[in-house]
Amino acid sequence: MSANRRRHANSVPVAKFFAIAVAGSLVCVLGLGYVWCTNDMNTTGVKIKKVEKELVQLRQRNEAALAGIDSVNSTAYLNRQFHRGLFGKLELLERLKIAGRVSVVAVPSGTGAMPGELRRVVNERKPQ
Repeated sequence: MSANRRRHANSVPVAKFFAIAVAGSLVCVLGLGYVWCTNDMNTTGVKIKKVEKELVQLRQRNEAALAGIDSVNSTAYLNRQFHRGLFGKLELLERLKIAGRVSVVAVPSGTGAMPGELRRVVNERKPQ
């Protein structure tokens, strides 16, 4: 019987090593997954902040552009530019005497008219 005990005394516990290896590899995979998810959330957050800052800058530029457009389109600004003579094509309007039923309209070039051409428009009112 002593020979039988000695034969099992030096055996390697393969099942125990296999269970420890599987548990260790599972812990490693879970740890790497956690680190990857944390890193991904961090980089996504940085990208989101960058895009939010860019959005704020674009909104500020848009508001500034709209304010500039409003100031350029204001009646007072246009009158000042007109009286300075900066509207070279429209200086004729100052010389024209618009009376009664006749109006002069500057036609945009996209409508098929010649550039700088003035059209006469008659606004007739029907008697009531």
